[in-house]
Amino acid sequence: MTGRLRLALVAGLATALTSSSLLPLVDAGGWIAQGLGAILLVALVGEGTRRIRVPRPVVGLTQLAALVPYLLLVCVPDASGPVPTPSSVDAFVNLLRVGGQDIREFTTPAPASPGIVAILLLVMGGMAVLVDLIAVTYAQAAPAGLPLLALYSVPAALSRSGLGWVIFLIAALAYVLLLLAEGRERLLRWGRPLTPPGPPGHPPLRQYRPPARGGGRIGLTALAVAVAVPALIPLSANRLIDKNDNGPRAHRLTTINPVVKLSDELNRAENVELMRYRTNAATPGSIYLRISSLDRFDGRSWQPSERQLTDVPREFPKAAGLDAAVRTTEVTTRIEANDGYRQGSLPMPYPASQVQVKGNWRFEPEGRLLLGDNKQDTRSLGWTVTSLDVEPTPAQLKAAPPPPPSLAPYVSLPLPADMVNRIRQQALRIGGNGTPYDRARNLEEWFARSNQFRYDTKVPQGNGASALENFLEQKVGYCEQFSSAMAVMARTLGIPARVAVGFIPGTLQTDLTYKVSSHDAHAWPELYFSGAGWIRFEPTPSRGNSPSYAQQDVAPVAPSLSPGSAGELPTKQPQTAQSVAPSASASTAPVTAGGSSDEPWFSGRALLIGSGIALVVLLAAAPMLTRGRIRGRRLAALTRNMAADGADTEPGDRAGPVLGGWAEVLDTARDLGHPAPGAETPRQAAERLLRVLSDQSEAADGDAANPESAAVLAAREALPRVALATERLLYAQVPPTRQPGLGEDVRAVRKGLLDQAGRSRRLRARVLPSSLRRRGRPSLAERRYAFVERIRPRRRRGDGPGPTAKPVDIG
Repeated sequence: MTGRLRLALVAGLATALTSSSLLPLVDAGGWIAQGLGAILLVALVGEGTRRIRVPRPVVGLTQLAALVPYLLLVCVPDASGPVPTPSSVDAFVNLLRVGGQDIREFTTPAPASPGIVAILLLVMGGMAVLVDLIAVTYAQAAPAGLPLLALYSVPAALSRSGLGWVIFLIAALAYVLLLLAEGRERLLRWGRPLTPPGPPGHPPLRQYRPPARGGGRIGLTALAVAVAVPALIPLSANRLIDKNDNGPRAHRLTTINPVVKLSDELNRAENVELMRYRTNAATPGSIYLRISSLDRFDGRSWQPSERQLTDVPREFPKAAGLDAAVRTTEVTTRIEANDGYRQGSLPMPYPASQVQVKGNWRFEPEGRLLLGDNKQDTRSLGWTVTSLDVEPTPAQLKAAPPPPPSLAPYVSLPLPADMVNRIRQQALRIGGNGTPYDRARNLEEWFARSNQFRYDTKVPQGNGASALENFLEQKVGYCEQFSSAMAVMARTLGIPARVAVGFIPGTLQTDLTYKVSSHDAHAWPELYFSGAGWIRFEPTPSRGNSPSYAQQDVAPVAPSLSPGSAGELPTKQPQTAQSVAPSASASTAPVTAGGSSDEPWFSGRALLIGSGIALVVLLAAAPMLTRGRIRGRRLAALTRNMAADGADTEPGDRAGPVLGGWAEVLDTARDLGHPAPGAETPRQAAERLLRVLSDQSEAADGDAANPESAAVLAAREALPRVALATERLLYAQVPPTRQPGLGEDVRAVRKGLLDQAGRSRRLRARVLPSSLRRRGRPSLAERRYAFVERIRPRRRRGDGPGPTAKPVDIG
């Protein structure tokens, strides 16, 4: 095994070991073997490409070209074949988009969905290409630690409790192995260390210790210290930061968005029981159990903001916006979760004022949520919640003053201006001209009780901009679409709104407890009114129940101003309005002369196809470019300034250009179909090539080549001089000084051989040079020179000239 192949395998092993940091984030599955297959493919393709001596950037492009079909075959086998097609690429891109949505929605460990698996395989394969390119192709193992560090750091940051010392040790050991392999390869380039023989009958003495071994021991010792020292320190870094004299410990944590689970839970064939609760509420059917509060709408989906977390207080702070004038009733609820229910957020009625629960929980004041810390969840857990049943009257809600300026983020909508205007006009027609409370009531009535909407869980997931308009036009969806649509329409009217996720009250049992099952998962909007704070509404038909303050003094729903069904969005005219894109940035697409917004020709698919074509062209031209690079380097060495060599130049420094020029002559002949026998000397090669230059049958493939042209005659004169210089260098006791003009002789020989060959041979020699198949081995002349140098007696400078070789008359 060559040193470079060993380094390539170690680089792949380092990537595979560091990829173990992804295991705590996703459930285990077949994706692990698929990711290892991608890493192995990258390593093998890279080694095979390097063996044909292509330019180094081409190696990475070749690895990417091999990785793309592999990912398509593994991730989208139904839409992909041996050759990538636009349809298979579109399927893969859509899968990545779905995977990105899953990552935003699921907590760790997330299920191994096809989208998440596609992202994992893309990350592993891409990192394998980077590590192999840096560590092996460019022979820089130390900088290759940067992609390995990124591969470890991102999962470490996403994991709530860290990855643990085992995975850290594996990742660090992978980097140390890569450094050791690269150090061993550099050491062996200088030759193998000699070990003096030992006494008879004993093994050789080991008086030399390679530096790589000492470095490996230092690295392993450093790893041991890095793992052992934190374990011996009684306080972790988090505690050192959290516990201080200024107040309770707090750190920032992003809450979990469970919206994506709604469709899975609602469409599950079996209605699985999750928990039961008992309450002393006067109206138990009004208790909704919240697990998340989504307050940030980015134009595509609802997300929870990054919140400040604190220790769970004994008494929760007063609910935001709730005044003493509004009637409240204290309610106590005891909840017991089943063993199969794992949730990182504690289900509670809103607004909770006190919670008695065991385990590691943190309090998020804005949404009044309890979030699990250090992998804490609700499995087999019981807790008691004291909450308030807020009962504002319609009169109080109608008289509510405007919301404070601090709630401005709850009315922002990063959507295209024309879309916001359409939704706002729709909300004004439905909500009427009354108070914000009247408009909110009318919106709820329109969604839930106008008989225009139909509840159906078999619709695609999504709550973004395009999904919102589709829902308002088609009027079919489930709680996700209903809650999102009402929250967005309320924001267009200036009413602060957010989306809550949790469970409806459940089913009353004979023992007076309520059973909450998977089909009770639900989402609903919460609107803010000064004096009452955040209160819920129920726009989803046939789900849950409407609160008491939304069942009195119902304002009439305004009739539709269009001849179509009541409350429809204005019909979008292709001549005046551009189609709405899924994101806000897409709304700036250029409009054609007719007014319609066609998709730009320079789309993602066109860019991908163009990149693929360019990659194929580059790979096809790689042999020609590589051969030209080698030829240019050889000729440049032959024609450099002779004064730079000087009288004090060592013979070994003068050997490279001469042997490179002779190798260029032999490679040119080999490309044109005249390979040299394995044991041929320069004299024999010159005699053979002179016969080729004199053979008129070389132009038999239809070209009008003239074997007696000026180029051929010049080549026949220059070839003996090049061979003689090589022969003297190889066999003279003291290599002679390189004579000027050798570079011009090599060019003349090359031109004559090309002029003698036919057009088809010249084309084949240029496009597919067969000389590259030597797989990087030294030429015969170079190997012979190295052998002679080993057996030739060494001479010092200034000892005087040695015996010179007798001139040889070749030809």
